[in-house]
Amino acid sequence: MNSCPNIAQKEVRKRLTIGYVGLFATLITVIYTLFYNQSDLRFLVFFPAILTTVTLFEVLDRTCIVYAYLGIKNMGDKYQKEREDNSLKVQRMQSFKIVFKALVVASLITGIVYLV
Repeated sequence: MNSCPNIAQKEVRKRLTIGYVGLFATLITVIYTLFYNQSDLRFLVFFPAILTTVTLFEVLDRTCIVYAYLGIKNMGDKYQKEREDNSLKVQRMQSFKIVFKALVVASLITGIVYLV
């Protein structure tokens, strides 16, 4: 079992919206720091970039990292406790992977902004 989603389409749409807002914030931060030559503030790009990458990876994997930690599923209108240990382990491993991938991608984005 390589995937065990814990969020439904409504939650996916919410995260997609948050991801787009984060992407917009990342672009605005990059443009501001580059256009106004704010080289000492370029580290600020990391924060909207991590917001964007976490939410977009959650959408791709259909796994909420907080719900996985708490052992909750939201596959419809109400929250449910995850009953299967195997599914919970898969969700928690997936959430760890999401956080790791998000940290790597956000760090790469920040590094690229520093090099420009």
